[in-house]
Amino acid sequence: MSVAPLKPTLFREYDVRGRVPEVFADAGDELSDEALARLGRAFGALALARGRSRVVLGHDLRTYSERLKDCFAAGLVDAGVEVLDIGLALSPTLYFAQVHLQCPAGVMLTASHNPQGWSGLKMALDGLRTLLRPEIEELEALCRRGPPPRPGGPGAGRGRVRRVDVREAYLDALATRGRLSRPLKVVLDPGNGTAACFCEEAYRRAGAEVVPLFCEPDPTFPNHFPNPSELAARTAIRAAVAAHGADLGLSFDGDGDRLGVQDEQGRDVNADYVLLLLARAVLARHPGAAVVYDVKCTQALEEDVRAHGGRPVMWKTGHSWIKRKMLEEDAPIAGERSGHLFVRDGYYGFDDALFAGLRLAQVVAAAGRPLGALLETAPRYVGSPEIHLDCPDEVKYAVVTRLLAEFEAAYPGQVNAVNGARVRFADGWGLVRASSNLPELVLVFEGRTAPALERIKAEFRARLARHPEVGATWHNDEA
Repeated sequence: MSVAPLKPTLFREYDVRGRVPEVFADAGDELSDEALARLGRAFGALALARGRSRVVLGHDLRTYSERLKDCFAAGLVDAGVEVLDIGLALSPTLYFAQVHLQCPAGVMLTASHNPQGWSGLKMALDGLRTLLRPEIEELEALCRRGPPPRPGGPGAGRGRVRRVDVREAYLDALATRGRLSRPLKVVLDPGNGTAACFCEEAYRRAGAEVVPLFCEPDPTFPNHFPNPSELAARTAIRAAVAAHGADLGLSFDGDGDRLGVQDEQGRDVNADYVLLLLARAVLARHPGAAVVYDVKCTQALEEDVRAHGGRPVMWKTGHSWIKRKMLEEDAPIAGERSGHLFVRDGYYGFDDALFAGLRLAQVVAAAGRPLGALLETAPRYVGSPEIHLDCPDEVKYAVVTRLLAEFEAAYPGQVNAVNGARVRFADGWGLVRASSNLPELVLVFEGRTAPALERIKAEFRARLARHPEVGATWHNDEA
């Protein structure tokens, strides 16, 4: 018998994401307890169809996350799956548990960097290969019609929940593989998010002198929201690095898979430049290897990878897309401008902000030079932050499709359409794409000079203004 479908916008490019009714009165059944149970039954059916009888499950520290996780677990159990519940965790802790427990299927219940009242599911059936759109559509179909009956009839093959603690093993993996050759003073800012439960201990074990900043877990986020992509979230760590004479400042997002970096002077360092430095060290060990990065990354990355003998591969934004491409290209390292950094060279290949920060600290410690001095050796462009424009989920992809057609007509041969529209100019580039997580468009710009940057922004601003579905406010724009 068919059941009422869940809201279609829950099912996104590579995860499930929506609002919780207890916070948003108009959320309806988006992520109600019953919706989570239905999603659990559907995912359990997907897992069993692929020969996965066990699923690792974790949750972040949002006030509603544990309850939603328990509802999802109940659905998995009803589908006949054994649940390995690792409790409060980071997304990378969940990925680590899949490896450590030899359980390729895993689900992380997390709001990630989304606002309070949001939550979602990051899902995998085959280790690093987190779900992409075809599997998400299959999950949606199962939720719509209900999963198939279990073999043996009603009540047969019922699963169970087993609590498993992987915290110590995860911290040991970080400290062992991220050991510093000399001590560095590092300011750590998890923004009172879930990373606050892990980062201090991991970095101290690895040999760092830790200056903690907002390292008390608190789901109300009393100091700032844990999202390093937001410039305002990095004000305090800039000051702390300078005040303590630290070598590095490292901040983490709500579920610990995205990294923000400050150099020794407290200056912001974009994650694509972090990837550039990490890639140099990796290419010294793997000459000619591919380096995968997303469409938002600086042109300097492509130039520097080529200069160091590597093969730059630009790909779609999104942790699932990048991980798949990394495996296809057999790349030892990959990353996104948003702060997702994936290291297969000496680690497991999933996006782990705590480990990426340790790997950067290793590079700085080994070089014997400040991070700022290392960055001065890279090609330089003048870049914008990630800028966000409000645009409803229901129309955002259609708007980008129209903009892509406009740019291709105006600038033939200069538009990369791998993910939105990245338009190349003689002195820079601009990008517009639809956010995979929120009802908004994402813009990024870069120019060889500040005037070039502003001219390219003005070109995009004029075109976007002709689309009434797009909000007029450019959020996070420095200008």
